[in-house]
Amino acid sequence: MTDLQQDTEEGHDWKIHTYDESNSTIIVAPHGGGIEPGTTEIARNIADKSSSGFYSFSGIRPSNNSQLHVTSTNYDEPKAQEMVQQSRHTVTIHKTNNSANDVYIGGRDDQLKSNIKEALQNKGFSVTTASQNISGNSIHNIANQNKNNAGVQIELSNHFVQRFFESGNVNRTSRENSNNWTDTMDSFTSAVSNGLEK
Repeated sequence: MTDLQQDTEEGHDWKIHTYDESNSTIIVAPHGGGIEPGTTEIARNIADKSSSGFYSFSGIRPSNNSQLHVTSTNYDEPKAQEMVQQSRHTVTIHKTNNSANDVYIGGRDDQLKSNIKEALQNKGFSVTTASQNISGNSIHNIANQNKNNAGVQIELSNHFVQRFFESGNVNRTSRENSNNWTDTMDSFTSAVSNGLEK
């Protein structure tokens, strides 16, 4: 991330959005904006509902935002590290090309994973334990760099995220307008919030 930030321009290529930075629970969209479209809005909605802190690194280019993707194990962006390291609970929101399930849940915080998984399943969502490259188990993963060295990584299939927005439209204008957020968005973010509050 530090290399990427040196080679790109804040306000032109990307922006960082944060609030409630010293909260003991932090919701993170490390690949927000146009990098993994929809993840910023989902993370923000969860943070609002659970009274958590919020961090998003958002790609704001007209195109080629995927070039701003840095894997979670190499995620040394200073503000993200500062917020996560002072927290006790961390949830990161991602998108995945995997499509067998709606939701893949990983990370090292087994109790919080279990609470969120149960809350999502109670709402009727298809949830499976993440494995292999999206398992989120590495101690170097930004999700696991809090005081407990254990967080939760939630990976959402692309087709599932489309259901969060009217007409499946995840372009910037549509997704940033909360009037275009669907009942699926509300149900999902409420469930994650409920899992956090157990």
